[in-house]
Order: sequence, then structure tokens, then C-alpha cells
Amino acid sequence: MGRVKDTDLGGLAVSREPSLDVARSIEDVMREPILKLLLARSNLTEAQLETLLIDLVIEDMGVSVSSYEMKARYRSRKSAARRGVSRGAFNRTLAQARRNVMRSIYTMILLSYLGLLDHRVFRPFEEIASRIEDYRRIRDVLARKKRLTAEDMESYRTAERIIETALKELTDHLSLRPRAQRKGATEGEDERRNTSA
Repeated sequence: MGRVKDTDLGGLAVSREPSLDVARSIEDVMREPILKLLLARSNLTEAQLETLLIDLVIEDMGVSVSSYEMKARYRSRKSAARRGVSRGAFNRTLAQARRNVMRSIYTMILLSYLGLLDHRVFRPFEEIASRIEDYRRIRDVLARKKRLTAEDMESYRTAERIIETALKELTDHLSLRPRAQRKGATEGEDERRNTSA
């Protein structure tokens, strides 16, 4: 039957025909350094993220027979020789992942509502999202090349470092401390910058 239109979800380009391509694509994405960095600091487990990706990718492909039993077969297991989990385990993990994502969103809104997060704190998220999009573009261009040059690898690593730095700066400014402590920390940072300049 040939390949049907490809779909893209977070860098996962797979054909509409479900196969081990789905599992391999997700495994590749799960190994990316930026994803690992973000995942380690998120409130999702690796299994929850993988389950959520499988569910979204297969649904996005518009597969007519996309039972949870079939989706459960794509989940990786600790034993590399086997793949798949039970439908019940898949559904429980998927429900946990969805709940954790929604709780994260509501937590940010709650902190903003209470005045613990200034509304300006959300602006850097747009910048980071833009940098991640640039990173994905570089990754996609490099993935199509047969041979990578040292310059290619350096541009990829530079994009990674830029994102890592932006994330660190963002989280440094998100510290949930009383205003007096935040002010003191900010003044201390200013002094350190002035003495090192």
C-alpha cells in the first residue's frame, strides 16, 4: 500500500501506517539531550511521556483502528528484548500523564493568581519556545544529511547550549521565595556581576 502522508508531532515524523517506525521515532526523540533535560525537571515520568507521545502520534496519524491495546504494544519496557505493556497499564499511565500536565498548567495559573509569579515571568517562555523551534529545525536539517561536518555538529551543540542557558536563567528567576529574599538575591547577583566585570 505505499506510504501515506507523513505527520509531525514534536519532531516525530512517521507514516500514517502504524509500525515499529512509531516506536523507533519515539525512542529517538526520548534520547534527545534537550528532552532529557526538560523531562528530568518536569513532573512527568519517562513512561508517562512516552505513553502520551504514543497516544498523540497515533491519534494524529488518523489511524482508524487505534485501540489502546495496539498503542500499548508500542511502549518500551526495561527489558530491551521485549516491547509493549498491558492495555490497562497503558491506560493508567496515560491518565496519570494527562493529569500531571493539567496540574502543571493549573499550578502556574494558581501561583500567578496568588501573586507569587509576576505575569512578566511568562514572557521568557515564548523566547524559549522560539529557541526550541530553531533547535528542531537544525535537528531536522541535519537528520536529512548523509554525512555531518564538524560545523554541523557545532551548530547543533550551540543550539543545545543556548536552550540550556535560557532554561537555567528562566528557572533561576522563578524561585519561589518571599519578596525580601528575592530582592536580596537579585541585589547579590547584581553585585557579583559588577565585581566580575
